[in-house]
Amino acid sequence: MDIAALSTVSANVRIQQEVSVLNMKRAMELTEQNGQGIQQLIQSVGQSLEPHLGKNVDIAI
Repeated sequence: MDIAALSTVSANVRIQQEVSVLNMKRAMELTEQNGQGIQQLIQSVGQSLEPHLGKNVDIAI
């Protein structure tokens, strides 16, 4: 393989790696945002409109 072709292949690999890293960073940011949204949802569910519901469970075995 000549030097020009090797240089082109090397540059392409580096660009692909950079794109992969950027995609991973974006995925991590979205996951963090989703996690924060889920935490807020869980906290809001804790403040039920009907607090007397769901306190007791009837079980028959």
